[in-house]
Amino acid sequence: WWVFSPQPAHACPLWGAGGSAVDGGGVLITKNRDWAPDHRQQLNIVRPKQGYASVVLVAVGGAEPGTKAGVNEKGLVIVSATVGQVPTAGRQRVDQMKGLMSHLLARCASVEDVLKQIELFRRPVFYLVGDRREIAVIEVAPGGNRSITRTDSGTLHHTNHYCAIDPADLKRKPGASSTNRSARIAELLKNPNRPYTVDDFIRFSEDKAAGPDNSIWRTGSDPHKTRSLATWLVSIPTSGSPRLYLKTADPGEVERLCRLTVDDALRVTDRDQIPQDSDLCKRPTLN
Repeated sequence: WWVFSPQPAHACPLWGAGGSAVDGGGVLITKNRDWAPDHRQQLNIVRPKQGYASVVLVAVGGAEPGTKAGVNEKGLVIVSATVGQVPTAGRQRVDQMKGLMSHLLARCASVEDVLKQIELFRRPVFYLVGDRREIAVIEVAPGGNRSITRTDSGTLHHTNHYCAIDPADLKRKPGASSTNRSARIAELLKNPNRPYTVDDFIRFSEDKAAGPDNSIWRTGSDPHKTRSLATWLVSIPTSGSPRLYLKTADPGEVERLCRLTVDDALRVTDRDQIPQDSDLCKRPTLN
């Protein structure tokens, strides 16, 4: 039964395209990251002792620090979104491997590899994963029930409420921001005249059609409200290096853009962080 209590407004939209839906083939994966403006973000290089190296977006400080998106050297991308219908305490109560996203980026080369470890997905979270050939949305419900939707030619999207699963005893209805954003990104992904490009997805990420609190890119109706802090967009070609487009809007800072190839980033050996004003981020990359 629905209990109509307010849902927190952390409503990150996730969307992707693959195969014939992408100009030149391959996959596009995007996340607009929304959260309270109480922390900063940084782009890190992770080189585990065993496994694949990756480039990740990390939240530093705030209520929920940690890795929020990543792409590894094999071209696997993982992004996540909060389940707004499950209270924070309920999400955190579930026993799950610490650093699951980091584990998957280090151990998995493909969507199929991730799905082979689906038993590790226990905490209520939504994921969008992609590789060179396909994309998949994973919904994880309280109690461990999971749904997988995957395609190798087409689009998928998700926000912060359940779509494929209808969990019993949820305490919250889908929030207005989540439902509005889901409808808007579905509209933007509908009936393209041509396959999608990186520039198309950048344009979608900047959409402000529903105002400061309910748009794809939200500015917040007051300085303390949840707002968009980053756009993470990865283009994964069928061969060659994945390419990252990252826009960040940290509190009190100007917006910063970084475009780089993952191979170039992973060649950097003298540091584990990539400043967005570095030469690496300013190098031109092809769309």
